[in-house]
Amino acid sequence: MDSIINYHVIDPKNIGDLLSCPLNYFTFPGYHTEKADIRQIDAEAARGKHLIIGGGGLLYSRFLTDILNSASHREGKKLIAWGIGQQVYKPFTTEDIKAFNYSQYLDNFDLIGIRDIDTPYNWVPCASCMHSAFDKKREVKHEYVVFSHKKFQIQIDNFPRITNESKSFEEVLDFLGSGETILTSSYHGAYWGTLLGRKVLAFPFSSKFYTLKHKPGIHPLDKWRQDRKRFYLFNKLVYEFRYKNKFSCALENWQNALKDCQLYPESLEESRSRNQWYYNEILEHLAD
Repeated sequence: MDSIINYHVIDPKNIGDLLSCPLNYFTFPGYHTEKADIRQIDAEAARGKHLIIGGGGLLYSRFLTDILNSASHREGKKLIAWGIGQQVYKPFTTEDIKAFNYSQYLDNFDLIGIRDIDTPYNWVPCASCMHSAFDKKREVKHEYVVFSHKKFQIQIDNFPRITNESKSFEEVLDFLGSGETILTSSYHGAYWGTLLGRKVLAFPFSSKFYTLKHKPGIHPLDKWRQDRKRFYLFNKLVYEFRYKNKFSCALENWQNALKDCQLYPESLEESRSRNQWYYNEILEHLAD
């Protein structure tokens, strides 16, 4: 029996990474399937197996070697990208996003589905749209809710807030759906909020927020600043500690960006249809 390995980031403290794996939603009859962490690619385990890379923001220098390694061990089997996208961290420009070099990651792939819009490749959004929890109707209870990336947390007024460290997807969607407008520094917070039919205002820390097909409002941040703790003695700074994975940003006049927040009532059906189409394409390619 042929095997398929789906490589993605397995981070139990990032629900977006966990939910982006296509094997959560699609089955491959006649194949043995398994999930594995792309950061721990085992050459022997991958050898002679079909490989699916995705989803998530894996088109990023940190994962380049891992992706190229996966391509070198397939031994005639298929290499497939599913719902992955670019990630350039600040500072970046609009030109940097448009000029992103996808080919350095994707030249060896047999079938390519990219969650970014306006690329030369098939648009295939994150497969998490297939989760049945999106079918539940949710009541708006708050004007604003805040859903932060765990490393890039939005400290803004006294609104209800959680982070992407939450483990229950149903609870995350209940929370996002309770807001009329979602304020978020999480890519998946923006994506899921849109699929739920809510307005979204994103506070971006990388280029991926600008590549969504159903674009959120964007707060034009200058930069995220590494959080620090300072120690003083007799009003003199004696020591400064920088938090490695904790950042904050200036949030003045964030309300000005609300005018760009839109509703996309077609987004859930469109995203699901595109993933179903891509699944059928993969089945055909595997059968070749």
